Amino acid sequence: MMTERLLPTCLTFVCVVGIAADLAAARPEKPEALVTYRSGNAEDAAVAPVGGPALLLMGGGREVTPAFRDRAFPILNGGDIVVLRASGSDGYNNYFLGEIGAPPHLRPNSVESIVLRDREHADSDYVVHAIDHAEMIWFAGGNQSNYLDFWSGTGTQAAVQRAWERGAVIGGTSAGLAIAGEFVYAPMGEGSARSESALRDPYDDSIQISDAFIDTPWLKGTITDSHYRERDRLGRSLAFMARLRADGRADRIRMIGISERTSLFIGPDGVGVVDGRDAAYIIDETDATRLEQVFPGQPLAYTGLVRWRLAEGDTFDFRTSTSSVAAMPLSVDARRADSPLDPADPYQHWPPAADTAE
Repeated sequence: MMTERLLPTCLTFVCVVGIAADLAAARPEKPEALVTYRSGNAEDAAVAPVGGPALLLMGGGREVTPAFRDRAFPILNGGDIVVLRASGSDGYNNYFLGEIGAPPHLRPNSVESIVLRDREHADSDYVVHAIDHAEMIWFAGGNQSNYLDFWSGTGTQAAVQRAWERGAVIGGTSAGLAIAGEFVYAPMGEGSARSESALRDPYDDSIQISDAFIDTPWLKGTITDSHYRERDRLGRSLAFMARLRADGRADRIRMIGISERTSLFIGPDGVGVVDGRDAAYIIDETDATRLEQVFPGQPLAYTGLVRWRLAEGDTFDFRTSTSSVAAMPLSVDARRADSPLDPADPYQHWPPAADTAE
């Protein structure tokens, strides 16, 4: 059947039989020390994703249930979910299987939470097989530095990439969001960067940026951040962007920052839509962007950017860099220590209400 699946075209019956035969392959033996939690059906579903691939990105805090139920699960198509994490246990299993409230035909066949704490297990046949037979891969919150340390360059990373290429949903929250872009903020034990110190010195030891864990077309030239408004992370994200540009790692850079209890779903057409109670923020460079001062030990000056604030239902087209909402001009000059950001409130609605009143 594998020969038939490699043909440029095939009859529906042949394709389905080929998928079923592949899914029927014996699951490799689980390494004795590997911690996993599987709920639902013991056998993998003989289905393929429908209408993918897609990204589902969340900013931390409580999950955004409608984004899973109404956007991710139709692509999942009653298939299997693998949750990857480096700590914790089975907190997602019951949530995905029942608490989301999906209609019966969209409910997952199974959920398997895999706790990957070392590279040996991330390279194991068992884990690779589980990811290769899942229609949705979800990265739990935790520490993105651990994720890169334990999983980069292993069979787990390669299998996640294959899942994207066959049309699965790939997503994550908090640290799981952090590893979604082409560039990954991962301080590797230095402590989390804070906006105040990052603007004062964009080369602070806490600012360490790694390369991509997964390659997707919509997040090329992009770095992401979570808990965005709640932890006032916009300032540090400007430092991340400026560093990537000044160090020659990107010709142009974009930031996606997502607040808690908020999600951004990006479909196969490259259009992102927001769900949840707060907002997602997208910061982009323009032809007017200037790296006025990006040096070690000196305050950051980075001007001529734009920012979109996307609330529930708002959209952003990653193909054309256009949005359903207006873009706000944004600059930073931390040489003015008392008011480095312009505008002073970078999270505000735009245009301000006073500017829209008749």
